[in-house]
Amino acid sequence: MTVTSIATGGKGRRGPLSATVLDRYVLARTLMPLSAALLIALLALLLERMVRIMDMLVNQGGPIVLVLKLLANLVPHYLGVALPLALFLGVMIAATRLSADGELDGLQSAGISLNRLLWPLLGLSFVLMLAMLAITGWLQPHTRYQYRALLYVATSSMVDLAIEKGATFNRFGDYTIVVDDIVDRGLTLKGVFIHKVTPKGGVEIMTARSGTAARVPEDFSVLLKLRDGRRFDTPADSGRLSVLSFDSLDLPLELTGAAAFRPRNAERELTLPELIEQTHNRTLDVKPWLIQTEIHARLVRTISTFFMPILGLALGLAAPRGQRVAGVAFGFALIAIFHYGLNFGEKAADLGKVSPIISLWLPFLVLAALSMWAFRIVAESPRDNAVSIMLAAIDRRRRSLMAALRGLGRRPERPA
Repeated sequence: MTVTSIATGGKGRRGPLSATVLDRYVLARTLMPLSAALLIALLALLLERMVRIMDMLVNQGGPIVLVLKLLANLVPHYLGVALPLALFLGVMIAATRLSADGELDGLQSAGISLNRLLWPLLGLSFVLMLAMLAITGWLQPHTRYQYRALLYVATSSMVDLAIEKGATFNRFGDYTIVVDDIVDRGLTLKGVFIHKVTPKGGVEIMTARSGTAARVPEDFSVLLKLRDGRRFDTPADSGRLSVLSFDSLDLPLELTGAAAFRPRNAERELTLPELIEQTHNRTLDVKPWLIQTEIHARLVRTISTFFMPILGLALGLAAPRGQRVAGVAFGFALIAIFHYGLNFGEKAADLGKVSPIISLWLPFLVLAALSMWAFRIVAESPRDNAVSIMLAAIDRRRRSLMAALRGLGRRPERPA
């Protein structure tokens, strides 16, 4: 579709249809890079965590199903991190393409201002802001608790943590196990001796030259696979001994004595309504300032999503081609500083050293002010932008500093 047809609604005239066509066109140019950036960011973050989880669980006999469950519960957490960044990148890439293809000049010559182009992007950011509110306010607390509970149950049932070489172990119900040696990171057992007293008073004894231990993903029980061994049964009523030799024997075991995982009562595991309820009626043993910090942190991260398209549109419309890379770098640096600033402010507020209103809302106000300032510059002067102004200011500062250093390096002339 040409620029003229977009501006006139495809019929050579202005009308109610033109706004709909323009909005759809701008959103279509934005949603594709937004979706790609979101998918890439999610995959990168999940792959990094997957490596650590597999090193901790799979290499020690954990099932792959458990890894997938843990990763699924991490998706909302990383979605809350990646969504604002993907929105910024999607808008910035769309704005850069509009500027590079000359479509922006055509739209402006047709009387469509940058403020008008921003309206559909603000509508998109409002929808994503509501999605962020649902993610941070409800979904993340539940999945964060599920992740911690799964990890606790998995690590509590790890055989290499439960059985020690040469020690008597009796946390598998009625079974008492002694192992001569443990190799391959706890996966292979050497010289296995198992003793069990049946409910009727009989005795079962199993010995095996070797064995392997693996967890069952459905209930995290342990399956002990014995090889090259014998089984001795002595019933209580007859007292006769029976011996059975086996090449392979599967023995399901259930780890007992492990404490149940705690209830969902940490401040980061509470939903937003539950946090607000705790400010009025304290029923949990959580410090008040932790509750306040968590509420403010979630609200700041949610509302900051609204300003991502403003910043992305302003930085994406760099007139000189050489400054587009600078615009991307400046945007990434600004968002990274904002992200780490929020983390630092949240930790400071958690320690009770500063109010969350200052430590969390101040970085937000700085981000919002910079976004509005950058957009105002490019809206008033389309051939200029915040990046060029900042680069010029940095260059002036650099020249002044170099001149001052050269002045300090000169030796004063001696009097005659």
